[in-house]
Amino acid sequence: MRAMAELHRHSYRRLFQLLMLGAGRPSDGAPVVFLSLFRLVLVVSAGLIVLLRWYFVDLGESYMAGYPAPRTYIARSSIRFADKAATNELRSMAADQIVNVRVRNYGLTQLVVQRISALKNDGSLDFAPPELASVIRGLPEADRTQVIGAAVDIAEKNYDRFASKSEQAAMIWDHLRYAEMPQANKNVVFQLLDALLLPTVADDAEMAERLREDVSSRVTSAPTDIRVGGILVQKGQLVTPDIAALLREQGYSGANVPWKYMSFVVISTFAWSFWVTWLGGKQESPPSNGEWVYITLLLLIDWVVQAWFGKWDVDSLSVLAMTGWIFLTLQPAFAFQIALGGGIIGYLLAFQGMTSMISVGFILCVVAVGASFIFMREASSRIMIWRNIFSLGLSLTCASLFVRWGLGLAVSWELVGTYLLLCALWSSLVVAVIPLWEAIFDIISPLRLLELSHQSQPLMKRLQLEAPGTYHHTVTVGTLAEAVADRLGMNGLLIKTGAYYHDIGKLKRPHYFVENQSFGNNIHDRITPFESAKMIKSHVTDGLKLADEYRLPRAIKDFIAEHHGRTCMTYFYKKALAAGEEEGGGDVDKADFCYPGPTPQHPETALLMLADSVEAALKGLKDPLAGRPELDKLVEDVINSKIMTGQFVDVDFTLKDLNSIRTAMVDVLMSMYHTREVKPLPKQEERKEPEQAARGDQKPEEARAPSLRDAEPGH
Repeated sequence: MRAMAELHRHSYRRLFQLLMLGAGRPSDGAPVVFLSLFRLVLVVSAGLIVLLRWYFVDLGESYMAGYPAPRTYIARSSIRFADKAATNELRSMAADQIVNVRVRNYGLTQLVVQRISALKNDGSLDFAPPELASVIRGLPEADRTQVIGAAVDIAEKNYDRFASKSEQAAMIWDHLRYAEMPQANKNVVFQLLDALLLPTVADDAEMAERLREDVSSRVTSAPTDIRVGGILVQKGQLVTPDIAALLREQGYSGANVPWKYMSFVVISTFAWSFWVTWLGGKQESPPSNGEWVYITLLLLIDWVVQAWFGKWDVDSLSVLAMTGWIFLTLQPAFAFQIALGGGIIGYLLAFQGMTSMISVGFILCVVAVGASFIFMREASSRIMIWRNIFSLGLSLTCASLFVRWGLGLAVSWELVGTYLLLCALWSSLVVAVIPLWEAIFDIISPLRLLELSHQSQPLMKRLQLEAPGTYHHTVTVGTLAEAVADRLGMNGLLIKTGAYYHDIGKLKRPHYFVENQSFGNNIHDRITPFESAKMIKSHVTDGLKLADEYRLPRAIKDFIAEHHGRTCMTYFYKKALAAGEEEGGGDVDKADFCYPGPTPQHPETALLMLADSVEAALKGLKDPLAGRPELDKLVEDVINSKIMTGQFVDVDFTLKDLNSIRTAMVDVLMSMYHTREVKPLPKQEERKEPEQAARGDQKPEEARAPSLRDAEPGH
């Protein structure tokens, strides 16, 4: 029993951990406790917005069934409903048409038929009283025949229609009133029929009630159409249960706390936030603490603005701003999840219970995140970003108008004007506020990347003046990496900017790096290999210090820290080994000649590492490459060396990805350096005279092809 109890406690603890902490790995710099706090803030905020909206907006003018309406309620969407009052009136009228139901007595009917037949055929008067039979038999033959004939004729036509003697008597006199016979004979006929006929039908109250119900049920419901803006109930009019149900269907809250709707929103928010935090941990660059706070703030802004405008039944279109900010600053796949789920929850909070408006909001969120992949691709200037977001807003406007038209919601020129004004407002706000988000939350957007990549930036200007060789190297690497990234569908602007700053640490000791040394003046020839390795390795840590000093974003710092990974300086290591053997010294620790890392954590930094190494390998060649095969072999060797030394263990590069990178890099280098086959020089006796060359007689294929070294700028 104790073991079972312990097992149950462990299961409950595990379930709590899964619900609160999540099943995915924590994001970089964002522990599971922080992610739990993120979920808690969103869930509590969603519940509070529902509760506060009800308390401050709905409670003051809420309705209750059985009480007068506190205000006039109008239809928020076109509806058709069954008017129960009108339907009940029609059914009552139909039922009232059934006054009574009469049922025929079969036995009495047969008896009367037999009497009529006997009287007609045999003149039998067995049914008549003896006195009446004696009177009829004593009549002259002609009168007796007339009396019996009139009685039979009236009886055959009316024997089965009446339920009482009084009804029969009235019927008999109606027929005799205009008969051509003496009054005395009429009296005899009446007495004969009164004895002959019996009431053959009877009133059936139960059958009548069933017939009334059947007729009433056959009356269909009376449909009533109310267009947008039509009155549902006037102020002071009694709110019946049917009207209360209609108001709830239109999204009007009653006087009771909306526990059911609040529970629905809270559970939906928790499930979505759990999914988002799990998905964030699966990203190639998991969001940091600051980015999670940034996401939380954007969601709360959207939710509060939507809920505020929702009290006037107006769509604020704030999903446009949230989508713009998120897609400009986060990875597109992750931004898709944030904007879609967060936007839908915003509409749930704004239009509580209004199914039609929530449907419009759902479609707008889908359009917003889908169109963002089109409109957010180009962001080379502020005016372009404003134009793209405004275009996205126009797409949302068209989608909203179309869905409203299809659902029977209000569509007017005033609504169109409001949407256009909101598009311009939110587009301007996105462009104006995004630098604030970058400064507060250390996020990076295309605008920030464009600013950082401009050559007038302080660090760029310092590189140009203090380390011109390094500056040329960073520009070349940036150009190569950006071109390859663009071909592979990666963020070329981010990689180019990271390339510009990856070697800023060389500003502290520029003369220790070969690209900044004058010919024949290599300082490493005068110091030990250990000192050389130490000075060269320090450009990574020095670069990170400069990045902090100049407030560079975290994404750019990653390029500084990871562009060498944990590679080792084999030249100085071997030089140290050789020196140790000559001096008879101790062992040489290879770790002293390796960079501290970390290895690349992102595809962008890994691509920069390859571009940096390939560019250095090209510059270090003693002989120019003859053509594409040799260039392809050089790039392949660089990639293989990084794989063999474990530099890509933290990056999800497949062999297909690496092959694509190699092919793209060779294509770009061929374009940059115009590499082509080198033709052998003709023999002396086969050369043309200088005069012929001057006249243009030399063939193009006989000219020496420029090498990679010849094509490098500055040489």
